Amino acid sequence: MKALNNQQTRELEQWAVDEGIPYITLMEHAGTAVAEYISSHYNIREKRTVILCGKGNNGGDGFVAARRLDAAGGEVIIALVDGLPKTDIAKETLSRIRQTNVQAFSIADDQELIFELIRTADVLVDCIYGIGFKGTPDARMTEVLETANLSGADKIAVDIPSGIECDTGTVDTVCFQADVTITFTTMKTAHLLSPAKEYCGEIVVADVGIPHNLVAQQEADIEVAEEWQIESMFKPRKQNTNKGDYGHLLCICGSEGMAGAAIMCGKAALRSGTGLVHMVVPKEIYPIVAGQLTEPIYTVLYQERMLQQLDEAMEKATACVIGCGMGTSETAKLILTYVLKHFKHPIVLDADALNIVSENIELLQNTTVPLILTPHPGEMARLLKITTKEVQRNRLQISREFAKKHGITLVLKGSGTVVAAHYGKISMNPTGNAGMAKGGSGDVLAGMIGGILAQGEAPFEAARTAVYLHGMAGDKCADKLSQISMLPTDMIEELPRLFLKFEK
Repeated sequence: MKALNNQQTRELEQWAVDEGIPYITLMEHAGTAVAEYISSHYNIREKRTVILCGKGNNGGDGFVAARRLDAAGGEVIIALVDGLPKTDIAKETLSRIRQTNVQAFSIADDQELIFELIRTADVLVDCIYGIGFKGTPDARMTEVLETANLSGADKIAVDIPSGIECDTGTVDTVCFQADVTITFTTMKTAHLLSPAKEYCGEIVVADVGIPHNLVAQQEADIEVAEEWQIESMFKPRKQNTNKGDYGHLLCICGSEGMAGAAIMCGKAALRSGTGLVHMVVPKEIYPIVAGQLTEPIYTVLYQERMLQQLDEAMEKATACVIGCGMGTSETAKLILTYVLKHFKHPIVLDADALNIVSENIELLQNTTVPLILTPHPGEMARLLKITTKEVQRNRLQISREFAKKHGITLVLKGSGTVVAAHYGKISMNPTGNAGMAKGGSGDVLAGMIGGILAQGEAPFEAARTAVYLHGMAGDKCADKLSQISMLPTDMIEELPRLFLKFEK
């Protein structure tokens, strides 16, 4: 599914108008969709719905919803929290409630009444700002939003919670805290970005009648990975095949004290369908890793013939993961430099490999093969020599620019992981949860990406697929084990059930 920014949404709506669909018709459809959702999820005949309307077209959606809810038998009150509407179509939709039982009150006439209505509402509907909002709410609107958030009402946001900047997902001060956000035609950029996504609750995408061919034509700021895309990546296996048909992954991981990273990376690759996993580990951790993983083949590195061993290990591999728990010693730096220069197939750089690259970004030009980098925000900050806060504030632009500049595929991990291709395409991941914020989750993801990459998938598709499945496994674990207690190793054990579902 596409996710559009503010300008792209406006363009799409204008195309629909140019095709002969009046804007007020789109507004009628939007407000009707909101009313239908509320009617189907809440007993509106026994509840009071208060719709907070601003002075723009988002308020117009609210006026339509009020009229439809009234017709369905609900008690509906409009609270004009930012004055009378300013746009012609919003004025028109407000005028249409005159023949209904809907009451409308303005904050300019009775501020205390408005706050009392907010405090006592059963259902609160946010139609204040919409996707065009930028900056900071003024003092009075801040009080409105804070009062709404303290209310015990069920809270519905229309298109986007008020207080969020659509294109960046930033929230400067206060924002409407929605239980559900009903948006139209496509998702919007902010629905997928932190901190905005934490204010959106469940996202519901409603059709307002914009022709599908127009939606298909509109270039999207980003796309949202969907399960059908992921499932389509895994074709039924043919009977007359062998391990060589499903890839050979080289995992150069681990160091003294970091055997677990190598184990999780290797096991995740095995559970992702890789035909053969070849673990390259230092002698200090070989007994630990081999004791946990019996399926891979092993190369145990010895300093005196290390480069020869690497040459032999790289000879038959179809992809490589390097960096998980590897450390940043001089030996680790030599290994990474050598692999980047001599390996002939795609490489996943994770963890300590990224920390080494951050000290010498030119290493990314030391290879002609596709690279996938998988930084968390702190590692991304080190790569760019900026702060983690700066990374988090502008994840999309940073990801796209870095991937283009260095000709790589970037996986910027975190809430709403960003997968950026070197040619500009971006996919946002909708799966995953806070229970995955534990040491080892990144090692699991690196192994999954490498395992799928080794089977012949293109870098962007391999990364997008692995990220989605990684989050999906995390969600299953959270449901079964809780976000508090789930572990990265639990996610690996969930993978067989996910693949079984796809096979069936």
